[in-house]
Amino acid sequence: MGHFDIMIIGGGAAGIAAARAAADAGCKSIALVERKQKLGGILLQCSHPGFGAGLTGGEYAAALVQDFPETVTLFLGTTVLSVEPNKTAHLSGDRQISFSQLILATGSREIPLGALPIAGTRPKGVYTAGQMQEMMNLHGFVPQGPVVILGSGDIGLIMASQIAAMGISVTLVEQKENCGGLARNRRCLKDNSIRLICSQTIDAVEGSPALTGCCLSGGEKIACRTLLIAAGLVPERGLLAELGMPSWLQMCGNCNTVYPMAEGVTADGRKAGIAAFQKIRGKL
Repeated sequence: MGHFDIMIIGGGAAGIAAARAAADAGCKSIALVERKQKLGGILLQCSHPGFGAGLTGGEYAAALVQDFPETVTLFLGTTVLSVEPNKTAHLSGDRQISFSQLILATGSREIPLGALPIAGTRPKGVYTAGQMQEMMNLHGFVPQGPVVILGSGDIGLIMASQIAAMGISVTLVEQKENCGGLARNRRCLKDNSIRLICSQTIDAVEGSPALTGCCLSGGEKIACRTLLIAAGLVPERGLLAELGMPSWLQMCGNCNTVYPMAEGVTADGRKAGIAAFQKIRGKL
């Protein structure tokens, strides 16, 4: 079983920034564990500009990992199964490592359809917006139209714009009175003739085995072959739910609080990396 001064769970923007900051501060023993085969997290599937100086998510991630410190040991394609109070982590592949300080940078998770009060079966054709973004941008998937998106925040607007540009009919449904998201993203509604329905939600879905329609709270039924849930994000820290907040734990990025911009995520990651190393240095 190997030992590291700092173990970081999550290879997205926050985890990368934490590893870099700790290494730059002088830490020589850092483990960065990422369940996917490549660092970058959700940034890799974001093809729209707006990360940093007008960068796409992939470009922003590439900038983060440029000249990555060699002192950081990467565990790619690796899942952390559990973390024990004795500062031991059990990894996939029947591996264990111990650590002095732990940084949780697992990010956030999307609110799925099952968490919403929507009646009906769960037919084929229902996805979270993040799932669809990954399928489209990384794997070339083309959704079947018409498409309905529940939630008009930035991710909902970005996906609506991308799908409408492919010639597919898109309807946005927003529970609040007004459209959400940044003004630059809201422009897609007029530019792409996207229908926006506010002050309503989706009460039920229809179709078996494939989705055929959605029932709105106002009573209207609309045709729908693909439903995207863009209802929001919640911090993902369930891995350590039973541990509380021990002195050897730092949480950063979207698993601490959901940030509207990637810059906030990276800044929080740097702060956590430096704080973890300072705790170790103070015990030397």
